[in-house]
Amino acid sequence: MARLWSVLARLSPWLLIAALGYAAVFVQIDVKTTSMAQPLIEQRDQFLGGVDDGQHYWFVGQDGALLTMDQKTGSWQRTLLEPRENLQAIAASDAGTLVVVGNDGRLWVRENGEEWTTQELPLGNVARKLIDAAFLDGNFWVVGEMGAVFRGSADGKSWTRMRAPEDIVLNRIRSGPGHSLWITAEAGRLLRSDDEGATWELIELDGESLQSIAFAGDVGVIVGNRGHIYRSGNAGHDWTLLPELTTDHFYDVVAKQDGWIAVGEQGTVFSAYRDALKWQRVHADNLSRRYYMRVLPARQKSVLVGHEIGQLVSLNEYRAWPAEGQQ
Repeated sequence: MARLWSVLARLSPWLLIAALGYAAVFVQIDVKTTSMAQPLIEQRDQFLGGVDDGQHYWFVGQDGALLTMDQKTGSWQRTLLEPRENLQAIAASDAGTLVVVGNDGRLWVRENGEEWTTQELPLGNVARKLIDAAFLDGNFWVVGEMGAVFRGSADGKSWTRMRAPEDIVLNRIRSGPGHSLWITAEAGRLLRSDDEGATWELIELDGESLQSIAFAGDVGVIVGNRGHIYRSGNAGHDWTLLPELTTDHFYDVVAKQDGWIAVGEQGTVFSAYRDALKWQRVHADNLSRRYYMRVLPARQKSVLVGHEIGQLVSLNEYRAWPAEGQQ
């Protein structure tokens, strides 16, 4: 018996290998797999731009993320634009053409619900980020690093450079009174054109970067770093720095029917009446404590875009989007 056990002990490793080989060749295991649905918003998402085209809200962010919300049904859809660049801004024409801009000088165009097409604007070899896009007076406009200013056709297919390259970061382009064009830039610089971008006037306000600008009639507001808010009551001919309210950076400002909304880092949200003279912090519950990059003046309410997306229903109520259960 002892001899038998000794023989079996020597053979057991080989018997185990033979059994595993048999299982690998002849035994088939039926495994049922379940695909996991892609969440609408992932933990790592950061949204940098958005637009309201009248039927949908569109939001763009890092690594090619594009979110769409149907305003009629409230349904959401997530798309990834290729190649996977960080998307900085999106603009919509009156006819529904969409233009998205992002890193590495790239933009994407979508006409009448067709497939997205992509192209690169002719930039240099360094500092190639496109930061903002807007549809103004029948043309698309794009601005970015190294003084990039491009005007695009209404279909987004042809683009013309409207300013020579310069070592300056341009943050936002918006329209003003009398069809004027305004661009906010770093280091307190502001550009104005009254001839559709053929020539530009440089205005220097201070050393802090200017992030965004908006007009309501002849009243204009500029927001920038370290909580700076400038106001003009004469169509932008003169600008006055308002008393300091915060040292947090502001990133965007818009005019609404009943006043103004400005947003920035650390969950900074401020509002003002139509004259834009006195600003107050918005203390609505559930506001993000990180940042908001853009604000969309959607009818009576405002949509905030940043570390998260949500709607400022009133100065006291904020609702994060998508709603719970839509993830």
